[in-house]
Amino acid sequence: MILHIDWHEHTLDNGLRIVVVPQPALHRVSFGLFVGVGSRHESAEDNGISHFLEHMLYRGTARHPSAHAQNLAFERLGGSLSATTHADHTHLHVLAPPESLAASMELLGEVVRMPRLGEIDVEKRIVREEILDDIDETGRQIDADNVVRKLMFGDHPLGYPITGPLEALDGFTEERLRAHLRKYWVASNTVLAVAGSVDPSTIPELANRCFGDMQRGAPADAPAWTDGALGATRRKHVASPGSQTDLRLSWVTPGERDPRGPGIELLLRLIDDGMSTRLYRRLADDSGMVYDCSALWEPFVEVGALDLAAAMSPERLPDVASACIAMVDELAADGPSEEELDKAKKRHRWSVLAALDHADELETLAGGAVLFDRTRGLEAQAARFDALTTGALRDVAREVFARERLYVATVGTLTASGRLALRGLTG
Repeated sequence: MILHIDWHEHTLDNGLRIVVVPQPALHRVSFGLFVGVGSRHESAEDNGISHFLEHMLYRGTARHPSAHAQNLAFERLGGSLSATTHADHTHLHVLAPPESLAASMELLGEVVRMPRLGEIDVEKRIVREEILDDIDETGRQIDADNVVRKLMFGDHPLGYPITGPLEALDGFTEERLRAHLRKYWVASNTVLAVAGSVDPSTIPELANRCFGDMQRGAPADAPAWTDGALGATRRKHVASPGSQTDLRLSWVTPGERDPRGPGIELLLRLIDDGMSTRLYRRLADDSGMVYDCSALWEPFVEVGALDLAAAMSPERLPDVASACIAMVDELAADGPSEEELDKAKKRHRWSVLAALDHADELETLAGGAVLFDRTRGLEAQAARFDALTTGALRDVAREVFARERLYVATVGTLTASGRLALRGLTG
């Protein structure tokens, strides 16, 4: 299966990098800005400002001076604006008909170059509700993912919640937002990705018209990570009412640029990529202990986190935790079977092929590749795991699932037997 598709890159005079992946058979075009700023670039005092600024970019421009007017302008063009803030980047994205590409991109240019940042108190009320969804009535964090990241990364910004705390939100002013915008939303810290039904020869001129006057600035500089910043406490329980307990078993891993990165990513597919893989079969099909479970690898440049997640009745927790540990120990001892490995590799290739049907997936793949200097081109993306063997994955599993790199978080009710079982995992 050869995934040959053109992949065009260009850099504007101000340093803005552009990547275009044309797919003429599609009937949509997807384009977006990948900006190298997120919660890991923040301090404790301004934690959440990247996320709040992302929200405020919906609040209008000079030509469209309200959230409603701006949304209406995009939607009249047949498109829609969406955005997501991550720990290490922010993605501002538009999906539109091909005939609206120029007008939609000009509008996106206005959003990032001349945002109105109006109705700040209204947006604070919205984001406040988002933050409240992750804390209890006393202000304690009850989102298990946030709890375990704080355990793993301690006081390093990788342990910060993306939304930030309520007390930081109260202090965000227009002046602070504009300073954040000037520092990070600059050309040399940004990638413009375009994919779908588009003529790539037209994009550099259009991009220059829309973003050519962005300040060059400098790439974002985040606090360096070392293992010395690892959290000293490796287990935490947050008592919270409810019929189920939320469990996270999370390992601090090498980052995506480490030679073991592809092996970790393929291990994730062996553990959780469909209902026939090891995690769901072990916890649901064979034992009926959970309704839902999942695995995630969140890689950064120099470090990562691999999570096993499940929610269950409190009395089931010891058995669920034991089954998860047995599963990763088996991978570390024996590696996957040849049949498992073949299926995982094929499903990876199929997932890359499926991106050809979706302009937004192509845009995300290309933009992330340029921003983080990943493998370019779809065929190269598809071939990343071809050389990995069962023995190589066994060796990676032995390193990744080392018990001293394991952090455990639970939110809900913890029985005495559950507490004893978790204590045995981390010492």
